[in-house]
Amino acid sequence: MPRVMTIWLPRWPVQRRLVERPQRRRAPLLVCRREARGVMRVVGWAWADARIRPPRIPCGQTLAETLAALSLACGSRACRMAEIDHDDPASDRSVLEGIARWCRRFSPITAVEDAERPECVHVDITGTAELFGGEAAVVRTTVWTLAARSLHARAAVADTPAAARAAAQHLDLLPGEPATSPRPLTTPTDGRSKPRHPRRQRRRWGIVPAGCHAERLAGLPVEALQIDEQARGLLAELGVDTIGQLRSLSRRDLGSRLGSDVERKIAAFEGRLAEPLAAVAEESLPRAECHLASPAAALEAVASVLERLVGSCTTVLAARGAGVTAMQVRLGGAGAAAGGVVDIGLFRPSTSPRHLAGLAELRMARMRLPREIESIAVEIVSTGPLRCRQRVLFDAGEHAGEEHRRDPGEEEAELGMLLDRLAGRLGRGGVFTPQVVADPQPEHAWVATPPQLTCKGAEPAAAGGGPKLRPIWLAARPLPLEAVSVAPDGPPVWLGIDGVRHRVTEAWGPERIETAWWRGQSVRRDYYVVETESGGRWWVFRHLGQARRPARSGSRAWFLHGRFA
Repeated sequence: MPRVMTIWLPRWPVQRRLVERPQRRRAPLLVCRREARGVMRVVGWAWADARIRPPRIPCGQTLAETLAALSLACGSRACRMAEIDHDDPASDRSVLEGIARWCRRFSPITAVEDAERPECVHVDITGTAELFGGEAAVVRTTVWTLAARSLHARAAVADTPAAARAAAQHLDLLPGEPATSPRPLTTPTDGRSKPRHPRRQRRRWGIVPAGCHAERLAGLPVEALQIDEQARGLLAELGVDTIGQLRSLSRRDLGSRLGSDVERKIAAFEGRLAEPLAAVAEESLPRAECHLASPAAALEAVASVLERLVGSCTTVLAARGAGVTAMQVRLGGAGAAAGGVVDIGLFRPSTSPRHLAGLAELRMARMRLPREIESIAVEIVSTGPLRCRQRVLFDAGEHAGEEHRRDPGEEEAELGMLLDRLAGRLGRGGVFTPQVVADPQPEHAWVATPPQLTCKGAEPAAAGGGPKLRPIWLAARPLPLEAVSVAPDGPPVWLGIDGVRHRVTEAWGPERIETAWWRGQSVRRDYYVVETESGGRWWVFRHLGQARRPARSGSRAWFLHGRFA
């Protein structure tokens, strides 16, 4: 039985622009197309970093109506901040086809949905899902890999493309346990007795069992079948709201009253009408394959062949001025189900066969390989332009007596190779750069961002606002602390740290912080920088709600958050 995975990228025209220019997330972004007589109609819109929930505005409204609704819900300032971009369907489809080519690591048959403004990618995983650990592993890996690239995707697996598309667009209505469980009840670590309420996360992926999509998806609305608006209006007048109710109607009446298009949609959903996938055009990226004369059992025997295959691919790319940014190595073993797939991602484009082959060997050393490897295939998934830098010819004569200075381009290349090898050892998520953000709550005042390769002498990005006096060591979570204070609103005079009492000789503060109301349950604290008689400087705080009560030894009103050098 065929199995199809559909990847849905909601508001794709807006998502593509936000990924290309992340700074647009700070203001409302509206993608509009110009119609007759100069009327601007909204194709898609979003406000990614909105501190309040923006209104639900359906696509297809005029720009004036959309701005009026936005101003009514979020204020006139939101309209003044809004950015308007013109519609570009060709670019939207081109980037979506690139995502479809990336999905070829799971199946050779990938296609973009047949629509005027496509938002879905279909992947035929019939017989290939078991090579990656099953359908659940494939769909989960796809969603979270796209999320790592700042793409919000929802995916589902079903028997037909129409059923998979309907399931992906209405995952929250599917029966069964959610793919992402709700957050558990957590008790705050800063001493509050009232626990935070869990917030149920939206489902990101789902699987419809084989042969059960007609029953499992019967409760979805008829809009999931991509029926035109006129037919949906007539069905609403008849009281037909779900797919199950629509399928219970007579097929003869469907064709005569609703048109043949509705009948074809139902037939495609049930699998009675074939819906072939038009594979995306092949991109001219090099690939190489080698069948070994005798099966190899050791990784060392594969290394020399792997480097030669990678070198044949990088030679072609180097002539174009491009380097490898993502590569896939497929290992074929004895038997139909034996094999392995190694995905390699780089922080900087590279054409070094030794470096690329070394990254593949690092990954293969951490995974279970086939006992006997019979074939090796290398496929370049994505490329990037190489950075060229002109060198100075007479630099040594101009700066006589100085040490030989290295080219910043060489330093950047070596740094990129180091990051690639660290990512091969620790995983892609284990290599990041902490970026300071403007947040009053210290434990949330930074985010993990991908490393930025900058040449020597480049100025670092400007840090977020906020107080500059912060300790060198900051605890991931505030640690309960025993403290004694004389004045109800004053600093502590004694601290109990690791079972040892320290007398406070000097204190500075308080620095008062309070989180915004839209963050949920507010956090209100008074921070002090205290110096003990032993010479140590500590960063402690007390909750503002408990500041009126004198803190006693053993109470949980005080917390240790950091230590100065």
